[in-house]
Amino acid sequence: MTIDEFKIEFKKSVSQNQNFIITIHKDPDGDAIGAQFALYLYLKHFQKNVRIFNPTIPYSEYAFLGLSEKVQTSISDYSNDIVFMLDFNEKKRAGEKVKNIFENCEKLICIDHHKKTKDTIKGISFIDTNASSVCEILYLLLKDEISELSAKQQEKFANCLYIGLIYDTNNFSNKNVSSKTFEVAKKLINLGADNNLCSRNIFENRKTVELKLLGLTLSTLEEIKEKKLVYFITTQRMLKMCNAKMEHTRKFSKEVRTSEERKVVIYFRELDKNKYRVALRSICIDVRKIAEKFGGGGHKLAAGFEAEMEFTKLKSRLLELINNERK
Repeated sequence: MTIDEFKIEFKKSVSQNQNFIITIHKDPDGDAIGAQFALYLYLKHFQKNVRIFNPTIPYSEYAFLGLSEKVQTSISDYSNDIVFMLDFNEKKRAGEKVKNIFENCEKLICIDHHKKTKDTIKGISFIDTNASSVCEILYLLLKDEISELSAKQQEKFANCLYIGLIYDTNNFSNKNVSSKTFEVAKKLINLGADNNLCSRNIFENRKTVELKLLGLTLSTLEEIKEKKLVYFITTQRMLKMCNAKMEHTRKFSKEVRTSEERKVVIYFRELDKNKYRVALRSICIDVRKIAEKFGGGGHKLAAGFEAEMEFTKLKSRLLELINNERK
């Protein structure tokens, strides 16, 4: 389905219905939250009943968008709603609170830029794996109606989408950036998106406790030179030492970038005893294939998963899979 074909289905669903729920994946990032808030503003402009439903409340860096208070973490009545799922297409990424909604809503509409899997939820969907972000897709989907918003609402809408662009492209430095991405960024700036405000809140507004935890985390960096691979870890012990929470680590995977010297980067987060969340980055292999073997997913050069396994066994298994991918 092309974006123009999907746009017809999208507009029909919006015009013919009144009740909407917008939801995103657990442990949401800037692209998911930015897209969710932008779609909320769009639907509210057309006098729709809209609810934002997330497994958890947004992190503090998104407070400047002025919509965090709209987020609900529990919903009981949803049988007559059109449900939008943004930035994911798999049930397992939704969280337990969200799964029932997908099975019992009036209609499900998915907008995503991740690869389809066997666990993809059935419904109307537009998935463009070439897009830098869901926010890029949403702009192209909604651009014809943006002029109908007030100047103030246009500015809020533009900031929401701009957040997604800079987050998922790491400030336009990733390989998922295209000329279309820069064109969308230009349009959003013209609508009132504040590059300095968005960048400062997403990348620079860091708490002291986060910096202390980052220092401990980076001190664990290990290098396997012959494989051009590095790995590092945040443990529960570190969290206690810094009086920090796991949410303070959510940007740490971006701290050690891939390069010709470090073609594969692995970041482990210890969630509990023998339970880890793993982020994979590479410039030479398809790490999504590796993540999928553990029930995870993502993109070719950036993926992740969760695993319940003793650390040395998990590390050994990962290194084995990475070696196999290189052959």
